Amino acid sequence: MTVDACDVTPSTCQLDANGKSRNMWPNGAPFALFLSHDVDQVYDRGFYRTLGDINHFQRLLRGKDYGNKAACWHRMGRSLLHPKGWRSQFERILKIESAYGWRSTFFFLEGNRWSRYGARYALEDPPIRELAALLINADCEIGVHGGYHDFNRAAGYRRSSERLESAFGIKPVGIRNHFLKFSYPETWQAQAEGGFLYDATFGMSDRPGFRDELMQPFIPENPQSGAPIDIVVLPLTVMDFTLFQTLGLGQEEALAALDSLLEQAKDAGGLLSLLWHNNYFDEPEYRIWEEVYVEFLRRISTCKPYCGTGAEIARWWRSRKVGG
Repeated sequence: MTVDACDVTPSTCQLDANGKSRNMWPNGAPFALFLSHDVDQVYDRGFYRTLGDINHFQRLLRGKDYGNKAACWHRMGRSLLHPKGWRSQFERILKIESAYGWRSTFFFLEGNRWSRYGARYALEDPPIRELAALLINADCEIGVHGGYHDFNRAAGYRRSSERLESAFGIKPVGIRNHFLKFSYPETWQAQAEGGFLYDATFGMSDRPGFRDELMQPFIPENPQSGAPIDIVVLPLTVMDFTLFQTLGLGQEEALAALDSLLEQAKDAGGLLSLLWHNNYFDEPEYRIWEEVYVEFLRRISTCKPYCGTGAEIARWWRSRKVGG
């Protein structure tokens, strides 16, 4: 979902004589990296998963979607006859990122399970609890992925937070709205009132890049009062679906687009925020999606960024602003 530009007022940062950021990140890192995964699907078989697969295959046949017909057909048959377990995709992600000592944030989908844009699993299911424990033990962060129907209601955000805390025993501080649904300033105001430290929704789904050219975290302002809204915004730079489905890029084209974003983040001393969905890992139909992620992380690692979870980045940013 594409969202319109909005006249937000970001926090300013100190710049050197060349216009580059000055000692913004921990240990003097030249820029920051935020790795995240929206956990839209976990189970290989499910009512909405099957409907989505059928729709995807129909679009492939009509040439209106990108992918491999044979691989898609094989995946559909496997999910119906011999569904694979949930563990391999998440273990693959953890292995890829831990090779650099990096950890990521996983946003768990919360909402009415039987609505079109609701949850595809129950947080209380034993496998989902087991998954949460796996991620917590790996020192990753768990946040909320929701807000599609309640994106401007503080009560809805509080309910989502409380449900995750009840199911997993941790209080989430980060939120990313499903389908990046958002309006300014109502969404940020409701998220802040719902108790969240940061929002990771602010981005674009139709193209990669820095929305409104905002490359650093920021604390938005209420346009009417001019007062700051009590939430840190971590802008989203790019997600996998945009590159491979919306734009239909191949492996080298996707890497070229990502390299351009990396250079921009380095030059601005900004935040490079990546979203790769978990269900595209350890999946033959989406092999290129994983390969691009692996290669791009290798390239990023040579630049020595500061990589933190969303909570760590937001707390760092807030502390440095408070500290002047």
